[in-house]
Amino acid sequence: MKKFLMVLFLGLATIGLSACSNASNVFDFVLDSSYTEFVTMATSADYPPYENIVKDENGKNTVVGVDIEIGKAIAIALGKNLRVIHKGFDFLVEDVRAGKVDFVIAGLTPTPTRAQVVDFSKSYYTEESVQQVILVHKDNQAFYDTLAKVNVVGVRVGAQSGSIQAEFASVFTPNATAKLITDLNELLNNLNNKQIDALFTEGAVADTHINGNFPDFVKIEIDSLEGYEGNAVAVQKGNAALLATINTVIDQLIEQGKINDWLEEFSS
Repeated sequence: MKKFLMVLFLGLATIGLSACSNASNVFDFVLDSSYTEFVTMATSADYPPYENIVKDENGKNTVVGVDIEIGKAIAIALGKNLRVIHKGFDFLVEDVRAGKVDFVIAGLTPTPTRAQVVDFSKSYYTEESVQQVILVHKDNQAFYDTLAKVNVVGVRVGAQSGSIQAEFASVFTPNATAKLITDLNELLNNLNNKQIDALFTEGAVADTHINGNFPDFVKIEIDSLEGYEGNAVAVQKGNAALLATINTVIDQLIEQGKINDWLEEFSS
């Protein structure tokens, strides 16, 4: 099995992929024409470089990113094509708990609360490799250059609702006023328009937006992250066979350096 998976992963870069959108939030990736079934992955595709909706060469919407590539690798290991469903982040854990999808990859962090209703894979990003930051507008950098300065009554902080960053906002800035919204793009625009003063997010996500549409943002690293376990794949409780395959895939991708390669590719 290990040898078989390794051959598959080494060949990922040369596999011909075709994608089509059956609906505005459903994206099918035909990874091999001999596969007769799809495995379904849920994500919230507003979180580049992990997942993001873009236009393909034909001008049609498709979803790309590190987590999408991980999903493809899992699908290939299962001998299936990949169907990706884009939904609001708040719905993802419940959808996999209820069996509406096979697994979730969406920059999802294992927490005790989530672990009560779904099972998690091993982490494919760890505390050592995932930098957590707050974003501020460069015009306000002198005012909000530390967490202590953000944790003040009257300061407005933003985070994606249902995310680990929303928990960070509660833990690190309890005195500030939190604005929790499902759509990260709306939060980014709020920060750009100075409707909020700081935004909790991941370092790679911050870099992608600073290098893209928000060059006026500055990131400030959060140093203390006790209990943070990185990002993992969620599956339905008790689905041991799928979880074992996913863990094997993660081991292979980390060993081959694929995840870091994809992170660099989709951050540029």
